[in-house]
Amino acid sequence: MQTFTLELYPTRGHIHISFYKNVTNAEELRKRLLAHDQELSYAFIDAKVVMDRFQLLIAANDAVHHELHSLLKTYNVHSEIVYNLSPTTNINESLRRFGISNSSTSIVVVKVGGNAEEVKSHLSTLIHGDEADVGEFSNSVDISSIKKYYKIDNKVTDQKEMLDIIVGSIAIKSVS
Repeated sequence: MQTFTLELYPTRGHIHISFYKNVTNAEELRKRLLAHDQELSYAFIDAKVVMDRFQLLIAANDAVHHELHSLLKTYNVHSEIVYNLSPTTNINESLRRFGISNSSTSIVVVKVGGNAEEVKSHLSTLIHGDEADVGEFSNSVDISSIKKYYKIDNKVTDQKEMLDIIVGSIAIKSVS
């Protein structure tokens, strides 16, 4: 797990990012999320659509901004993070494409606030899988899905350029 402080919102609490692979209970987690289980106050994201933690931090920063200014478009700050990852304003499509699916085996979890050790301990009871280094989630990325969802031309092959397009898409969405 890695922990970050949002520069613009240092009093909101830390942003904790964890990566799990070999996850076997994604279907159960997804059902609980859809039922609005309050124990799951996390953003559960399919790792195949995450290229870099910067992408997650931009989405989290926007979500915290929306929360603090009563501008959330979704139920809470955590679903807003998943929504913010998507370039579209369609909430259902955003959550379907970027949230976990029944078949997700690699997931990224983002938590706003809380103590890092408590978050880590709680996640270990929720997720049946192997916690891995956050830097490893880039190994799970599905470039074809990324290009499809962000409408990135197939001629673009440089991952830094793709990340710039992704971050730009997230930033533009929050302005529109």
